[in-house]
Amino acid sequence: MRRGAATLWDLALWAAGRRKMFRVTGHSMAPTLNDGDRVFVRRGVSLPSPGDVVVARHPTEPTTLLIKRVRSVTDTTFAVGSDDPTAGTDSRHFGSLSQEHLVGSVVATWSTGSG
Repeated sequence: MRRGAATLWDLALWAAGRRKMFRVTGHSMAPTLNDGDRVFVRRGVSLPSPGDVVVARHPTEPTTLLIKRVRSVTDTTFAVGSDDPTAGTDSRHFGSLSQEHLVGSVVATWSTGSG
């Protein structure tokens, strides 16, 4: 999977409804992602791999979305963590997530420079 700066192809896939775009809020994924950055997400049902950055629904606050790095995968669950663990909540606080919490994997980023 390609990760990195968004390209015109990512914008075209987003415009066609093939990608979702989310805005990063907060500093838990710094320095990888900064407050205000945008991420393009490939929706899917397969479990992510360790190291992937994903968007997932918070397990106890289903309207809250999380952008986190996958730390480990066991059977049908995965543990997520913040790149800056002092700036956010993650699986250390709420446990592993199930596949039903997964929105998708981040495939590209768009830095707004406003973070």
